[in-house]
Amino acid sequence: MLTKPTRTAILRLSAEGHGSRRIALLLSVARRSVRRVVQSGTDELPKLNRPRTAEPHRDAIVQLLLDFDGNISKVHRALFERGVQLPYPTLRSFCRRNDLVKANSSPRLSADAARWWLSHFQRDAKEIDRLQVKLGADLRPLLSYLKEGRSRHRKKAATVLARARGIPNTITARALHSSVATTRHYFKLYTRLGVRELFAWNTTRATPSAAEDRLKTNRILELLHNKPLLYGINRTSWTQPALFAVYSRSFGATIARKALTRLLRQAGYRWRKARRVLTSPDRCYHEKVELLLTTLHSLTSDEMFFFLDEWGPVQVKKRGGKAYRRQYPVTEIPRHQIVKGSVSLVGALCATTNRVTWHFVDTKDSAAMFDLLEILFNQYHSKRKLYVTWDAVAWHNSAALLDALDHFNEMTIQSSDGPTIELVPLPTSAQFLNVIEGVFSGMKRAVVDNSDYPSTTEMKQTISRHFVERNEHFQNNPSRVGKKIWDLDFFQDVEAFRAGDYREW
Repeated sequence: MLTKPTRTAILRLSAEGHGSRRIALLLSVARRSVRRVVQSGTDELPKLNRPRTAEPHRDAIVQLLLDFDGNISKVHRALFERGVQLPYPTLRSFCRRNDLVKANSSPRLSADAARWWLSHFQRDAKEIDRLQVKLGADLRPLLSYLKEGRSRHRKKAATVLARARGIPNTITARALHSSVATTRHYFKLYTRLGVRELFAWNTTRATPSAAEDRLKTNRILELLHNKPLLYGINRTSWTQPALFAVYSRSFGATIARKALTRLLRQAGYRWRKARRVLTSPDRCYHEKVELLLTTLHSLTSDEMFFFLDEWGPVQVKKRGGKAYRRQYPVTEIPRHQIVKGSVSLVGALCATTNRVTWHFVDTKDSAAMFDLLEILFNQYHSKRKLYVTWDAVAWHNSAALLDALDHFNEMTIQSSDGPTIELVPLPTSAQFLNVIEGVFSGMKRAVVDNSDYPSTTEMKQTISRHFVERNEHFQNNPSRVGKKIWDLDFFQDVEAFRAGDYREW
């Protein structure tokens, strides 16, 4: 039936002088319909008086819908057997127009209704007897799994019961939040092999034996222990496609991707990136570490041990770093800035008191380190001996510094006033043994990162305030150098030292 806007358009075009053929072409309607509208001369919709062929059979249709759970096809068949010649489209339109079929009320048409039926049918004795007859088998195992089984077992039992009820597989899968293939597989497994195989541990694939897994694992590891170039693959490391191809070519067998992943994981293999670690090439590494530990363990009350190092030079400018920030807008740091100066310092960390002595310098050289030694000498003048250790850089081992230190000790011994200073050298490329590195790193994160100091004086004052607060903390909470600033505790984990790789400690 043409709508009112279409009828209005036909009348307007006809008044403008267009023929029925032209109007039908423009509006995509039949010419016969155009002629009828033009002849009627009005855009009002005609009233249709169609005979209600299905209305006399309403009671029978309602009863049959109840008997067949809203299945219109079965209702149409039953009416035909009773001699009622009613076309199927007419019956379907009659049921829908009069709301006789509600999709949410039939388990065969609605996943919600099917889910409700699965949760309530156990209390319906008639429904259980009906399914018992339909299945021709004992329902007790299925009901037991449905009530008390694991998640997978409950889904299997619900699938069989729903299909026996006549609920389509698509509705069953939707009601159980599963795939159509899974519910179809469960029902086929039950109809072919019975309840026992349905609830077996593995119903989708054959479980490989331990001997098969061992054989495949040995073959995979044999390939992994060789380079891909040996098998004609232009790569330096293996990939899964390369392993598949070489495995099939070398052993004349195929392996599934899941099996390959499982066997590699069981063998302890993962995708791992190689790490570059700091190790010491010093030939006397073990002897120097042993001297360091022996000195630390043999300290007396009138002896002190210090870790010395330099920090800087660090430019005074706007600096970035990690901080709590909003995701947007992104904090930006200019790459090119006007530098306001630079700050360098030398510091000493006491191994027994965990306190820092520091001194700002202009350059990092032997003179700066000797100045720090003089500060320690004056600060701990009452001690008998001071042990110091530092990195094996050039200016730490310069002849001028060592001669000056020997001369200084000779004068101290002659005057018997003040402690002597003894050097305990660290191995080459063993910065990880110098614990003060951790102190400098913590200071940088605390007061240098995310800063924008106006001058070098402001930065020096803030750094000094940080060290003062740190010294006060360890004065009130005595603690030796150890796990608070480094993972390794010199005084407890002596046996944990290995060949220079700090990541293994």
